[in-house]
This record gives sequence, C-alpha cells and structure tokens, in this order.
Amino acid sequence: MPSTFESVIELIGLILIFIIVLVACYFTTRFVAGKQMVQKKMGNFETIETYAIAQNKYLQLLRMGNKYIVISVSKDSVQYITELEESEICRMQKEASVPGKSFKEILSLISKEKKE
Repeated sequence: MPSTFESVIELIGLILIFIIVLVACYFTTRFVAGKQMVQKKMGNFETIETYAIAQNKYLQLLRMGNKYIVISVSKDSVQYITELEESEICRMQKEASVPGKSFKEILSLISKEKKE
C-alpha cells in the first residue's frame, strides 16, 4: 500500500503530464490551423455560402477561379448542380457587429425573469 506522500507525488506527476498534453494539443492545433489558413488565402477555391437542405445534406456555392458553381453535398456524395454567372450572385455584406443587446445583457434579463 503506497504512502500518502507517494500518492501526492503521483498525483502531481499526473497533473504535470496532463498540462504538457494540453499545451502540446494547443500548439499542434495552432500549427495545423495556420497552415490551412495560408492554403485557404492562397487558393483559387472559396466557399461563398452553404445552405442546409436536410440533416447531412447541403447546397454549396463555390468560387473556383472566376467561375461560380453550385454543388450538392451529402454524407456519401458530392454532385455538380449548375454554374452561375457572377451577375447572378447576390453577395451579402457581413456586418461588423449585430445591433441590439449584448450576450451579457440578454443573460442578465433571463436570470432576472427566472428569479421572479
């Protein structure tokens, strides 16, 4: 039967190993994401929009070079649907911030309602 001191040392060792694994996962994820971002910025492919039709079935609008195509993506297949002209694409401008209340304000309102 191990003593209390040995158990504490073993616990500290396990915590250190856990922290090392977490740090390694963090840096590996950053490295892989960085490589993917460079590839995405440098490439000719861009996903303009994705629309969910059903569970695991999507329509995607892609830009490939200077062409726009629509494909159907499901769990087991990808199918070409059509090619669109740039004039047929309605690009939405992404807003920098959503008007309205912040998440903190909404959360405080909900908590107040539950208290009452």
